[in-house]
Amino acid sequence: MLKKIVLTFTLLIPGLAFSFDGSGLQISLAGDMVYDTGLNSGSSAEDKLAMRGAEIMFYTPVDHNFDGVLSAAAHDENGETVFELHELYLSSNKLIPRGRVKAGQFFLGVGRLNQIHQHDWPFIRAPKVHETFFDSEGVFDAGIEFGYLLPTDSYWDLSFGLTSGHRYGHAHTAGSKPSAPTHYVRLETFKELSASTDGLKIGFNYLGRTDEQKNSMSLGGIDLVAKWRDGKRLTYLLQSEAWYRSVKDINGDENQQVGLYVFNQFGLSDSLLIGARLDGFKDLSKRNSITDKKINNVSYAISPELTWKSSEFATFRAGFSHSFTKEEGKTIEEDTRFELQLVFILGAHPAHNF
Repeated sequence: MLKKIVLTFTLLIPGLAFSFDGSGLQISLAGDMVYDTGLNSGSSAEDKLAMRGAEIMFYTPVDHNFDGVLSAAAHDENGETVFELHELYLSSNKLIPRGRVKAGQFFLGVGRLNQIHQHDWPFIRAPKVHETFFDSEGVFDAGIEFGYLLPTDSYWDLSFGLTSGHRYGHAHTAGSKPSAPTHYVRLETFKELSASTDGLKIGFNYLGRTDEQKNSMSLGGIDLVAKWRDGKRLTYLLQSEAWYRSVKDINGDENQQVGLYVFNQFGLSDSLLIGARLDGFKDLSKRNSITDKKINNVSYAISPELTWKSSEFATFRAGFSHSFTKEEGKTIEEDTRFELQLVFILGAHPAHNF
């Protein structure tokens, strides 16, 4: 009996995992490994190979109106593997003409990186602005999101979401009831460039929330992605995000930060790509503890990387990262490291919009 069960399960799994006709259950498993080593005394690199993420995703049409998604991931956190639910939602683009709706738990629909799973990013680690304002991976929450394709001659897509706001960023607790839940709006446009495979997508974003302690946070940002292809080969990728954050406490004191990253990538061949990311970050409200005068400060980073894609299911990446923070002209932090990444996909893999 046991042999029959094992045999049946063995025969069923390939049909589930590799069913690409959209009519059956799709199963995707992703592994993300990262090795880093410090190249200077101030580096915070862990000098080890970390199993950064192991994700499993199920997605399928539920019926003629709805689609369903479930994804969960195991992460290495300080040497301990933590398993957590990432997404569990029901969606539809058939209930409202030109509209779509999503309900459940999902990554918030703002920015570029926050809407893409970490193993699909075109570089190894999160830029400082994303890690500070969102998380080293991304922000997800439970709620509802609506989207509507505006009836204009050019492409304009408007979406807005409302989520619980009990937690924000990476947390393993239930959080607490906020004074104002997390809410966001995004206006996105897309323009084809010289060929049907070349395009530019720009998004304008706002996100706000007020926590239990009456700390009010507002985020505003713009993101863009431009791609040029020669057939199926990606010849050039430009990706960037710029964000501004304001946090006001119950006394009206305000902290402001601003940051951005710009990533350029060139395709050397069908499988080999070279790129580099520049990061910048500034705390606009930082003050001297004695004089109470604002401190001139800025953080920079440069991260060149080489990527080899054995196929769409296996990616190898090597890169250097050099970052430093200056205050009043003096370097107070400096981190230089070498990193290796291996990402592989088992089974199906959902396509991204662009």
